[in-house]
Formats: sequence, C-alpha cells, structure tokens
Amino acid sequence: MLKRFLTVLALCIVVGGAVVAQDMTYNEAPSLAEKVAAGELPPVAERLPESPIVIEPVEQTGEYGGTWHMLDENNNLGFTLMTTGVEGFLKWNRDASGFRPNVLESYEWNDDATVLTAHFRQGIKWSDGEPLTANDYLFWWNDLVLNENIPVDPAGGTVVNGEMMTLEKVDDYTLTFTFAAPNPLFLEGHSRGPWNSAQSIVPAHYMKQFHPDYNADVTDTTELMNRYNTDTRLHYPDMPTIGPWMVTSYVADQVATLTRNPYYWKVDTEGNQLPYIENIQVEIASGAVSEQVALKAIAGELDMQVRDIALQDVPLILESAEAGGYHVIMWDRGDFAWPWLMLMYDLADDGLEDLMYTQAFRQALSVSINRDRINEVTALGLATPRQAAMNPQAEEFQSPEGQEIYEEWANQYIEYDPEQAMSLLDSIGVVDTDGDGFRERPDGTTLELTIDEFQDDTKVNQSLELIQLDWEAVGIRTHIGQMSWEEYGNANEAGEVEIFAWPSAAGWGLLSAPSVWAPVEGVEWGMGGMNIGQYYQTGGDEGVAPREGSMLERLQEAYSVAVSATTPEERNAALLDAYRIHVEEGPITIGTIGQHPSPVIVKNNFHNVPEIGLVGSWDLGYPGTADPEQFYIDQDE
Repeated sequence: MLKRFLTVLALCIVVGGAVVAQDMTYNEAPSLAEKVAAGELPPVAERLPESPIVIEPVEQTGEYGGTWHMLDENNNLGFTLMTTGVEGFLKWNRDASGFRPNVLESYEWNDDATVLTAHFRQGIKWSDGEPLTANDYLFWWNDLVLNENIPVDPAGGTVVNGEMMTLEKVDDYTLTFTFAAPNPLFLEGHSRGPWNSAQSIVPAHYMKQFHPDYNADVTDTTELMNRYNTDTRLHYPDMPTIGPWMVTSYVADQVATLTRNPYYWKVDTEGNQLPYIENIQVEIASGAVSEQVALKAIAGELDMQVRDIALQDVPLILESAEAGGYHVIMWDRGDFAWPWLMLMYDLADDGLEDLMYTQAFRQALSVSINRDRINEVTALGLATPRQAAMNPQAEEFQSPEGQEIYEEWANQYIEYDPEQAMSLLDSIGVVDTDGDGFRERPDGTTLELTIDEFQDDTKVNQSLELIQLDWEAVGIRTHIGQMSWEEYGNANEAGEVEIFAWPSAAGWGLLSAPSVWAPVEGVEWGMGGMNIGQYYQTGGDEGVAPREGSMLERLQEAYSVAVSATTPEERNAALLDAYRIHVEEGPITIGTIGQHPSPVIVKNNFHNVPEIGLVGSWDLGYPGTADPEQFYIDQDE
C-alpha cells in the first residue's frame, strides 16, 4: 500500500520538529487561569485535543505575556494572516524541508494515489469552544464550492483531469477523498500558506448564519464571502479561528488587535499551552510601507517584523540598532525573481495579445532590461540577475540533467543587450514608422505597454522606473500603473492588465505556487492571467482556454503529468520536461533579480525566532511556518 502514516503510535513521536503529546500535565497563561477560576472557561485539559501537538521552542521555554507590535501593509492584513492563519491539513517544517502533521492527525493513500483517507485531529476547538470536525470542511466543499450561487472556486488539487474530487464522510473525524487520476501531492499542495485547506476549514456553525440556504433572511452572499475571503476575514472579531491569536478589534486604515486563543491546540515541551505572547497590535500602514517600517524600527516601535523591509534601508536601520534595542537577522527570500513581470495572455486588446504570444517580442523585452543596475539600486548588489526560473534548491534540479535545465532557464535572455532587443523587434514588424522615436505595432498603432504594480511598493516601483527607461530606450513607450489588490483582480479578469510586476515568488516545483510556472490556478499570482488558470482549475467550465498548441497549453498538459506522478523519480522527470517548455519557448514570464537575503527586525527581548526562514513565497507560510506561537517576550530584559 502507498501509505504515509503520521499517526502517533507511542507516548510521543517526533515529527518534523514537533511532537504529539498524550499523557502530559498542562499549564496555561495566567490570564486564562483567571477566567477558569471565575467559571468563564473550562480547565485547560478540557480545552485541548486528545493529542495536542507539542512544539519544541527554538531556544528555550518561553514566558507568558507581552504585546507584539508589528506593521502590516494595508487593510488586507496579509502579514497578520501569515502570522496567525497558517493552520492547514499539514504544515511546512520550519526550514521548509517537508511537511509535518497539523489539523490532520493521520492519513493513508490507496495503491495508485487516487483515494485518500484523512483523519482529523480529535478535540481541536474553534476559539469560541465549538469542536472542529470534518463537517467544517464538508461545509466548504458542499455548501460553498459545489453551490452554483456561491462564488467560491475549488482549491488547487481538487480538480484532476477536468473532474472535481468527490468527498465521502466516514465519521465526524474521517473523510475519504477520491480523484479521477493519481493525485499523490494533494495534501502538500492543499496545505500551502494561509489559503487552500487553511482557508477551506471554516467554522460551519458560524458561517451558516450568512448562507442563504441556512438563513431565509439572507438575500446575498456579501457577508458570507467577506468572512470567507482571506483579505477580509480578519476584519470580523466575532469569527472563530483555530489560529494562536484571534482578532478582538479592527479599525480600517488604523489598527487591528489580537489576543490569545484560549482553545489553541498546541503546547510546548513542558505542557504549557501556546501561544506565549498575550496580544498582537498591528498598525496598518498608509503610503510607502518600507519607509514606515524603517522609521518605526529606528524608533524601537517594532518587536518583530518579517516583511516590507527594504534592503537599501538596512544600513540606516543598523545604525540605530543599539539605541533601539533590536537586531537584524537575515532570512532567505528564496525568490526566483523580485519583481517578476507577469505577461498576460488573455487581453481585451487582441493585437497586443498576439505580440505576447510572439516569442521574439518576449525575448526583446527581456534583453532590453539592465538587471545589474536594478540589483545595485534596489538590492545593494546582493541579488542575482536571473530569469523567472524555479528555486535551484528544488529537488528536481539536483541531478546533472536538472542542473543543466536550471542553468539554461535561469540565464536565458538576461544579458543586457539593447541592440539585440531592437533587432528582434524589427524582425517582427514592430518598428518606428513615423520617426517619433517610438515603435508601432504591425497594425500601425503605437506600441504602448503598461506595467502595473501594487500601490506603495517602493522597491518594485524603483525597479519599474529603471525598466521603463530601458524599454523606452529601445523604442517602446512604457507606462507604470498602480492598483489596489481588488482593482488588480478585477482588471486581470477583465483582460485589462498587460503586464503585472509581482513583488516576489519562491518557486518549488509542485509544492509552492505551481501557478507561477504553469497557468493552473485562477489566482492573482497565476502566470498568464487569472482566466487561463481558472480554465484549467475548473476543467474548462469557467475561464478562458490558452491558445491551441501554445506554450501555455503545453504547460497545463505538462503540469497534469507531473502532479499525477506517483514516485519522486517520475515526478522530477515530468517537472524537467515541463521546464524544458520554458527553455524552448521562453521567456514566458520575465525575471529581473532574485535569491537575495531578506532582513528581519527583532527586538533584543523577543525570543525563539529561528535563524532560517524563506519569505519569498507566501505559499511557504512564513512567519507562520516558524511557529510564532512559541515566540516570546522577556518582559524583564
């Protein structure tokens, strides 16, 4: 049998840096002990599951209390979600070396990886004390995804060979998943970041009041979707969570506050219920985020900040480290490109879409970029100029063949050569016909490109201003646009985004954001455009098909082969076959620079932060993957 058991078979078994406890005496935070004494909470042993996960502290057992001050970039509270919302079926190891058990206590596959039996950890409770069961996940599948009146798409991996998976409830803690073809990496893919299963496991008892099938007074899905969507669910303090902290208040454009979840289902090695830290106070940035982070760090107002720290600000931040009582550690970004230029292949402008599908046009855009200059200006020269190839540490690149493909892909068309760019443009009829210094399209209209970016992203904007100079130097009139997250999603679906500068991505083949190398998910960061990814994700029921015989269609087909491979050897071979499409027909997306360090600001009294982290892809789930529930603040230090 093809089985991967994560079941606890003894008193404690170490799994991926954590253990599972059975016979242990539990302790709790003083604030919760007071509520137990007052009859406001049940005893800690009754609040924990039968086998709580035991988290081993990075340095030492922590102390309870304190408030963690951080800055988040906007009202989406993405950094906050990455801190408290990464609780899926499985969870990445702290060093991203693989996965460990989490909400699922055990699971087993049949021989051909088409049937998965998954066992939920018994006794996990939502923050309001209600039990988490398989019914919560079934509510997501049956009442949200399969309900034609609810705008929820199936998550990645739930559609195989164009057919949706089927779910069968065995009991309140056991589900059977059946797929149309082998799907051996379903659990790993379905456990990425704060999305996938972390988003899909919803408190059904709470959500039903906003669902028209359960509440006759509900006339639309607005309130339901606001609580389901990850960019708004933290706006609702009454929404139960299984994360270590729960929102207690939210004021748009100002601040969000969180406090410990009294029913959190993990403990440390001494039986202390986590989290250690009592509260989190999140200030919501306005304007240029990295500048505000730098100023607040210098003033000693941040306890631990992982994201939105510009490399070029690090020298200034370090100058004030002693006075501010903090230090800076360097995690890895693991980025294949920062930013990477997502060329869109589903455009309202048919003529421009024709050019995007033309390889020589894409090559010209790439070789006209001076990546060395971007590196010096935006990354202190610490990054590597590269194409948008996957991370070289990925398993599929470790063979000689894999190394060869990686080198070809990462280095194709990255040498700055404006003369070659102009020659390539001439060869496809993109020439300056009126002598104004800017080129016209083959149809005679002026070629104008707009690169959109998210608002207030200083580092990406610096890169785009340099790219704008480079492209205009070869005769391409170039504009830079800025959008909010919502505006970007709407424009992408409408075919109105030509090129988007995505701020970062760390590609790990099938385990992290496969949609950055193949258009297989209808997500904002999906290469080629959301509609093309949605077409694949829904088995052709929705979205837009890639052009027949195109490199995008080939990539979708190659992804189907890779994701159904049942052995690592077959999977790696299939991935390399897929990456050859990028080598043969590339660049399909355009990389700039990547693989540079990522600064993390840590107060000197803030402990248990690991020295290793990968923050380039949100699919990797940092800092949630670093187990922030075991971070603690030494209040005497």
